[in-house]
Amino acid sequence: MNLFLHAPESDSKLAKYYSRAFEQASELFIVNAYLTEWNARLALNNGCRRFRLIVGKDFGITRKTACEAVMRWLPPERKSQFMVADLISGFHPKAVFWKESRDRCFAIIGSSNLTRAAFKNNYEANVFSQISMNEYKTAKQWIRSIEKQAITVSESWLSKYKEAAPVKGGGGKKAPKPQAAIPLIALKLPRPAGTKEIIKLRRQKLAKFKKHRDGLINLFKKCAKNKNYSGFYDELCNKHWSEKISDRLQGPGWERAGKGSNFHELSKSYLRILGEPDEARDDAIAEEIDRLKQRRVVTRKAFLSEMLCLEYPGEYPVLNKPVQDYLVAANFKAPRGASEGSRYIDLARKLRFSLLQNPNHPAKNLAELDAVIWQKFSKKRGA
Repeated sequence: MNLFLHAPESDSKLAKYYSRAFEQASELFIVNAYLTEWNARLALNNGCRRFRLIVGKDFGITRKTACEAVMRWLPPERKSQFMVADLISGFHPKAVFWKESRDRCFAIIGSSNLTRAAFKNNYEANVFSQISMNEYKTAKQWIRSIEKQAITVSESWLSKYKEAAPVKGGGGKKAPKPQAAIPLIALKLPRPAGTKEIIKLRRQKLAKFKKHRDGLINLFKKCAKNKNYSGFYDELCNKHWSEKISDRLQGPGWERAGKGSNFHELSKSYLRILGEPDEARDDAIAEEIDRLKQRRVVTRKAFLSEMLCLEYPGEYPVLNKPVQDYLVAANFKAPRGASEGSRYIDLARKLRFSLLQNPNHPAKNLAELDAVIWQKFSKKRGA
């Protein structure tokens, strides 16, 4: 363990270890009580598979300009990986955890935020240490618990966020009060007529899917192994997933463009996603959607998202127009310039977040919520 005790204008070498994390990490997780500056010269290495930067909003100390700098710094595929602990009051960690080659794991923990003052002007106390793989896994689980109460930082979120006025010269001014642990953008869930019956029917479809799941997974495996397998669509619709079988969530539409899709590439992506641990699945899905877009696989949207919703009804939504209209109505958009995969994870995160905000709503997962939103917003659109 290395101890860094920093005084103004001294060189504690702390900045060197922060830079090392960005330059060498294969996974990097940063949690900061607040963000007042961002060093855009930091370069996240191309081999970093997982990245999270989660900041707090308490006291209004986090600065919008710093958030905007991070958003410009992030590439399109990482736009959803910068988050704010929107449902947490008392968010005050200051830590960095990362993994390098040969599964070596490290942590920086102490008083410093990622600001110039932390490296130049402040009195700070920090430690840098290699940690065990078990300790690192514990840290990742802790980060995951924070993620569930956090939301992507976007232009929409920043437009609602209120900074505290800078305190100048003391003068007996009262310290700002912490902002309550309520989200800045309220997501009220619709309750159209017949909501309970709509949810009941959706639950029946989910139960039907479970009976056909194993056969469907075997079909994906068969198609992933055989690049020239041509029977995927017919077997899918006749044996595993269709309106007739009553395990299909969405109405007709994707077949017009999707029937001739590259199901071999889609199957590889889907099986990779199934094989990921819970904490890595969001990132894997974003990567695979972006990969499928590059390969022009049209079934990466409606069809793949339904497969994800059926397999993980509490985590991933069906990508459809009513769901998108619901968030447009709430004026809650994805970060500008985000990739397609990053936008989908942002959508999933917001819908999960909406259920946390509305614990008494009859819908208890995203598959059920999809049915309710579809009923409300498809009618609104005149469907």
